[in-house]
Amino acid sequence: MHPSITAAALLALVAMAAPAQQMGDTTRTDSTARADSAARADSIRIVREIEAMSAGASADTARPTTVSAGRSGPVNPRLLPDISAVGDIVGDFTPRGSTQEDGTRFGVREIEVALQAEVDPYFRGDIFLGVNDLEKVSIEQAYLTATALPGALEARVGRFLMPVGKQNTTHRHDLHSVEYPWVVKSFLGEEGLTGTGLWVSRIFAPFGFYQELQVAVVDRFGEDEGDLRTTEPVNEELSALGYSARLRNYWDLSEASNIELSGSAITGKRAQPLVCGVDALSCIGDDGEALGVAARQTVFGADFTYRWRPLQQGLYRSFILQAEWMRQVNENDPRIPDELALTGAAYAGQRGSRSGFYTFARYQLTRRLYLGARVDHLDSPSREEEAGGSLNAQSAYLEFFPSEFSKLMAMFEHVDQSGMELAFPDLGPSRRANRILLQATFALGPHKPHPF
Repeated sequence: MHPSITAAALLALVAMAAPAQQMGDTTRTDSTARADSAARADSIRIVREIEAMSAGASADTARPTTVSAGRSGPVNPRLLPDISAVGDIVGDFTPRGSTQEDGTRFGVREIEVALQAEVDPYFRGDIFLGVNDLEKVSIEQAYLTATALPGALEARVGRFLMPVGKQNTTHRHDLHSVEYPWVVKSFLGEEGLTGTGLWVSRIFAPFGFYQELQVAVVDRFGEDEGDLRTTEPVNEELSALGYSARLRNYWDLSEASNIELSGSAITGKRAQPLVCGVDALSCIGDDGEALGVAARQTVFGADFTYRWRPLQQGLYRSFILQAEWMRQVNENDPRIPDELALTGAAYAGQRGSRSGFYTFARYQLTRRLYLGARVDHLDSPSREEEAGGSLNAQSAYLEFFPSEFSKLMAMFEHVDQSGMELAFPDLGPSRRANRILLQATFALGPHKPHPF
């Protein structure tokens, strides 16, 4: 082995061991989760430096590297992005029938392929493609991040997970539960809410604790309703675009615990259905598509997270308590175009307002085993025939992590749908359902962690 490689390897081992020796003697100023992420990133950086030195030694020449503004460590000189894939497999053992969107008992819910790299000293690029049997191939996220803006600003342009609430910025395969909470699925979508536009954020600490402000403007609030056509584009006016904001507040309570308290909101116009005639059937255009109208919808939310991980037993004991509340406010009587109003068209979209919340807790039993539970509540939409209905659910989760690259989870959920449209109409007239789901996820390649 080349002497420089041996020396580099020894230095790497010393650098990795030194923080571990000092950890018991110095006060930790940040959370355990951030420290773990920093240590992992530092280890990867050291390995890449050794690989670069090895390649340079074998070629008997030094290979030039570039350094991003505000970042340390070499950039891949061959301009190859980090490529990774995550598989998400779900089995549904619900006694009265499958509750999955595609109706399968066993299915590959999604394969997520990620390509991520530094573009140049000023930008970073991230692309996430989703592959499944229903949508085939879809662009989940594709954004360019500016990393060298003045004033400690960070900006993204492209498609991204909207900064609304706590759970929505995490992909389903990385959740501590098999699915999003009911309020998130109902207000933001089964797979969460994405948007295409501009995101700007900044971290500051004017009051002695960390705060982050995230604002975004996107083409529309929610996905394009392909089966519902409006006479005028939903995003025709600038005021109809999707606008969101989230303020995160973070405190370290002690060396072993911290809390996060956040508030968020999003508003914009969404396509809502119309009905025509005495039979109140959907209005159909000349092209055979259902006609709708653009109506404003606003969602407010607040979330709280408490984390605990003792310094001496951080690998074997931890606890998370999380709660989130959301309220949806709908426009009651949007303007119906004159050509449709003359035909007797009437608004049949969501009206009024409704709320929902969830509370989730997870305790670490052993180094690789976790036990969790969640309680959900969701009000029925105002358009339901039976007013005052609600959906209530209680679920339990058992998570097993063989390593950081794989996860196995079992879920049991009891759902009570009283006085509202059935969430699972295929299960029959019963208002109650017991669901049993199993999930297996695995990651190939250097998959980046989701936000803290």
